[in-house]
Amino acid sequence: MAGLAAGAELHALGFADVAILEARDRIGGRLWTDAIGGGIPVDLGASWIHGTDGNPITAIARGNSIATRSTDYDNDVVHFHNAERPSPSARRALRRFWRLAERQPDTDLQSVYEQLLEIEPLTVPDRRYLDYLLNTIVEHEHAADLRNLSLESIQGGDAYGGHDAVFPRGYGQVAGVLADGLDIRFLEAVTEIDYAGTDIVVTTAAGATFAATRVVVTASLGVLKQRRISFLPALPLRKRGAIDGLEMGVLNKTCLLFDDVFWDDDVEVIGYVGARRGQWAETLNLYPYTGHPILMMFNAGAYGARIERLSDQEIVAQAVAALGSMYGVIPPPRDAIITRWRSDPWSQGSYSYVPVGSSYQRYAELGEPVGDKLFFAGEATHVEYPSTVHGAFLSGIRAARQIAALPAPPSAPTV
Repeated sequence: MAGLAAGAELHALGFADVAILEARDRIGGRLWTDAIGGGIPVDLGASWIHGTDGNPITAIARGNSIATRSTDYDNDVVHFHNAERPSPSARRALRRFWRLAERQPDTDLQSVYEQLLEIEPLTVPDRRYLDYLLNTIVEHEHAADLRNLSLESIQGGDAYGGHDAVFPRGYGQVAGVLADGLDIRFLEAVTEIDYAGTDIVVTTAAGATFAATRVVVTASLGVLKQRRISFLPALPLRKRGAIDGLEMGVLNKTCLLFDDVFWDDDVEVIGYVGARRGQWAETLNLYPYTGHPILMMFNAGAYGARIERLSDQEIVAQAVAALGSMYGVIPPPRDAIITRWRSDPWSQGSYSYVPVGSSYQRYAELGEPVGDKLFFAGEATHVEYPSTVHGAFLSGIRAARQIAALPAPPSAPTV
């Protein structure tokens, strides 16, 4: 999304010789609309416009007649393992958890959780419900486990107001609008960027080389952390510190298409307080948005990464077992699509987060240019809106405008 935004903005600013080098065989990156059941769009990456009021993605959708549907997170139902309902004290325990965290904002939240249990032991149903709340409120939001996060590390950034909204026909429509008219070279995975000379030389795994006067780097934080791109000379210490000071989280989806709706068809979010913490806790019901009997089930953090080692059949079996615990005997799904974002070589995760001991300032440092040659964009470079599509989009616009503000270089392309 950052690369498409940068390319589209550069074109709009009058830059004619701009090429986008795309490692995949498709546009969008972690914005990925695929098809289930032989043609029904389903978003395997980003799903929502987070905050529709004033959001640039909302403007793109409205300006191009792309349909959206608001999500009402309060229109939900929660199912409990073995019908073991918690007592009101479970909600009170959540409030006590946050009060404990406020007294020690640098402490990882798993330690805070364990302190809470020492102060006030909970019944099994109450503890399971607290686990569910922390998993869906914190771990799904940041794509990381409590042990990787602190109160300080999750307090930052900004948000647009209004509802969140999904795309019944897929988020990929937005990427398609931005890609229109751009010179995109597919299957060109960049392996080296040599910016030592007057011209920048970009080399790809396919053996191609490109000369450019400016380069916008929109590789994911995960790719940068894996050092999959060599920079010559090495990136400045401050930039490397920013890369090392942020982490890449995991939020995986299991999308199941059934012949008919057997679940609560009028609710939008289905919660599951299961026997095991952080497993199959949250499901988005796509039926109200699309009219198709599709469930999108989420797993985050360590468990979300762990299931990537399982086969599709094993993952579907786990998903069906969780649904069976909620609804009894259920039919097998007609089709399934499963994501493995941690294993994806061009993302190495779902989206960025600030780990314990780091700060949101790292996002700003990652977004800083290197001289007048290298410019950085992507959700992990936007200090106000990290981990979002609109953050990625705005970072691409920013990079393009930084280039446009420079004196005109000798004629050579931007990559």
